[in-house]
Amino acid sequence: MSAAEKIDLPNGVKQEIYRAGKGKPVVFLHGVECRRDDDAVVAALAEKYAVVAPVTPGYADIADARELRDVRDLALHYDTLLETLGIDDAVLVGHSFGGMIAAEIAAHVPKRVARLVLIAPLGLWQDDDPVADLPARLPHEVPELLWRGAVAKPAADAAPANGAEGLERMIAAMQGLATVAKFTWPIPDKGLRRRLHRVTADTLLVWGGQDAYVPAHYADDFIAAMPRARKLLWPGSHMVPYERPQDVAKAVGEMA
Repeated sequence: MSAAEKIDLPNGVKQEIYRAGKGKPVVFLHGVECRRDDDAVVAALAEKYAVVAPVTPGYADIADARELRDVRDLALHYDTLLETLGIDDAVLVGHSFGGMIAAEIAAHVPKRVARLVLIAPLGLWQDDDPVADLPARLPHEVPELLWRGAVAKPAADAAPANGAEGLERMIAAMQGLATVAKFTWPIPDKGLRRRLHRVTADTLLVWGGQDAYVPAHYADDFIAAMPRARKLLWPGSHMVPYERPQDVAKAVGEMA
């Protein structure tokens, strides 16, 4: 990807984004992990599209999210970003935490989103089979949960990081978990189910069948609440887009 850019929004906030590729714009909202300049999903999408990948406010500095009180504020913050960038009919792709926010954007401002791809999104809840309590995990336990059930794990994720690199990853993970907790604690159900009927975009739900964080049957709950949604179930973990980035790009291409 390109180097990070800071976009000045009308409310005075500066939003960090990355860009890659050329063509029709695709917006990618990252999951619990923010990979910034080495994101394999962004790289795969950038082979055919002009990808805009925002960094969730709070991931670099928790103070960046101070004025964003809840998921609705965050969704409208991203709508302001898309307006500033001149993206009026986004192909919006969101993974995990980013999938929840993508769904909120599509529900709050339906005309902003032309196509929607949600990959193992947070946002719903079942008492009898709840989403795992990720913020309660220690930083070194998070990758094991996210990758549990993986069919294929990229070499960079399979190898443990040591020394300064390992410390840097742990600090980044803690910062990210703090931000996720701000918007999802104590449970990620913040009323999205009541708003999903407002989504007018054609929607594709993608899930890893062995997802240990957000069980795959949550796809059916999303589909039941959305008027124009279907699902793809692939073998794999919660990190299935990083197991199969080219397949994600192909699926987005079929939606775009």
